Amino acid sequence: MILFRIIHNNYVDTWADIERTASYRKGARWNSAGVPAFYAALNPQSAMLEVANYVASPKLANQTHTLAVFEVPSSLRLHYLTPTELPKEWYAASKPDTVKACGDKYLTKMSCHGIVVPSVTVNEAIAMHGSNAIREPSYANVVLNTEHVGIDNIKLIDTYTPIYAQAMFTP
Repeated sequence: MILFRIIHNNYVDTWADIERTASYRKGARWNSAGVPAFYAALNPQSAMLEVANYVASPKLANQTHTLAVFEVPSSLRLHYLTPTELPKEWYAASKPDTVKACGDKYLTKMSCHGIVVPSVTVNEAIAMHGSNAIREPSYANVVLNTEHVGIDNIKLIDTYTPIYAQAMFTP
């Protein structure tokens, strides 16, 4: 399985040092502090969309970030969170503790390597839609527990800079 992640240029060489990441030290949307979580996307477009949560503009992202491509075992056991499993506050900008607890519930199970979750960058109504064909494309984020997967089983296979094509900035 191929996963994509946008990484600040300063951390491309140290991406595997999970304990130094903010998601491990402070927690993130789908994990509490101390739960080792590797956030990635199922396609480059979703990774490119997610970076908008952290960088003010695509032009700035091109200067400061790299698109990294990872290979992980195709045998990973991933739990797809359904709309009925999502905490009502999953979409909140504040990253509520109920959302972290929901992610932790699966990320800490030895029987689960990670979760597939919707993006908060997509309209909430799409992610909650009753039709799977409409809802599924918004479920493009993967959160892996690196202890369960094994950090050595996550292979950085390529990097790309700039992230966005120059054509995006040409009128």
